[in-house]
Amino acid sequence: MNDPVISKLALFFQKLPGIGPRQAKRFVYALFEQDERFIKDFASTILKLVDEVSRCKRCFRIFSGKAKYCAICENPSRDESKLLILEKDADLENMEKNGIFNGSYFILGGLLSPLKPERKERLHLGDLKKRIEDTNAIKEVILALSATTEGDMTRHFIETMLEGLTKKRGLKITNLGRGLSTGTELEYSDRDTLKNAFENRK
Repeated sequence: MNDPVISKLALFFQKLPGIGPRQAKRFVYALFEQDERFIKDFASTILKLVDEVSRCKRCFRIFSGKAKYCAICENPSRDESKLLILEKDADLENMEKNGIFNGSYFILGGLLSPLKPERKERLHLGDLKKRIEDTNAIKEVILALSATTEGDMTRHFIETMLEGLTKKRGLKITNLGRGLSTGTELEYSDRDTLKNAFENRK
């Protein structure tokens, strides 16, 4: 079927993580089966991402509102001495839901990939280095990245990037303990697994 509207909408769905051509088409067909009000509400809610959702200028988390910084970054009770580096927003949500970390966050926006070197330009690596350079409050950087090849590659890159700071001011860089099984994404880890990984970080 070469209907331009269906094909174009399917292409939009394919841009989402983990969505292939067939699943994208199924989404389009499923939307068509909904009533007109549902489709209009769906479309208007997507548009609100532009008007009512922001990315924090400090941790790069996505949040509702148009403030410069998110509520976590504005919270004075958070421990500024610990900075937790995460791949994506879903990882941060999992951390907050389980309530095992009270420091600050930084979202990279993805991981480095040996197969997709161009991805490096989209990550907030330069912003990460600047944030750590701009304050002496940060004493420990915790790399809480998925236990995958891409996670390991990103960990090594960040450790090398911050090597000068570790020597200059004694900045401590730790990794979550291997309570996380190889291949595990942080987003799907339960509370006990995350707690164990934190306690055994090194």
